[in-house]
Amino acid sequence: MVRLTSRVRIAELVEPDFFGGFLNQNVVVIERGPNGGLMLVDTGLPELFEQLEARLKSWGFSIEDVSDVVITHWHQDHAGNAERIRREAKAKVYAHELEVLRARKFNVPYEAIAEELKVPLEVVKRTMDRINKVTYEEPKELIRLRGGEDLAGFKVIHVPGHTEGHIALFDGETLIAGDAIRGIRGVYTPPLRLFSQDHERAISSFNRLMSLPYKFLIPFHGEVKTPW
Repeated sequence: MVRLTSRVRIAELVEPDFFGGFLNQNVVVIERGPNGGLMLVDTGLPELFEQLEARLKSWGFSIEDVSDVVITHWHQDHAGNAERIRREAKAKVYAHELEVLRARKFNVPYEAIAEELKVPLEVVKRTMDRINKVTYEEPKELIRLRGGEDLAGFKVIHVPGHTEGHIALFDGETLIAGDAIRGIRGVYTPPLRLFSQDHERAISSFNRLMSLPYKFLIPFHGEVKTPW
């Protein structure tokens, strides 16, 4: 759990048994969202909801303090708790107009994943079987974005490639990248080819984001880049 600025904090969640290790999920918590409360950027897997609640509680907040939820894209670890938060907190949920927020299976050859990630095939099968069973409630109400909107001082940037309607947020200082940038072990790279809808566009979006004059870079997975 990290506080980056007077308004921006990171609620780091942990997904166990991810291709033989664990994977962090950097849910961004921004004070004074568009509707006055907390604005969350992404929400974590449904199974990690209690972790998110605990992170908020450690700062003196609760789920009911959330007024806005921005979803960068449809994947289960990003949109997984959006509807529950919308319902419990009466929050507004935002997503790009091209993004369909519905859980679905990843039809990726297990052998190709094992080769790219350099992990045993049985580990890939165990992880993918678990991921492909994850479902979530589709948000009943959505505010659709096109890119260019201002959400509490953050500009919405459409960065397609990983998915068609993937978005990032930037306020001139803090860049919230979702999965458009990976930060595993402090190395910043485009999203994995096997899990991208259009990898060439994903690379273009990655380069566009990396060229921005950010002070803080927040990928959803991996290390947050700071000046210190």
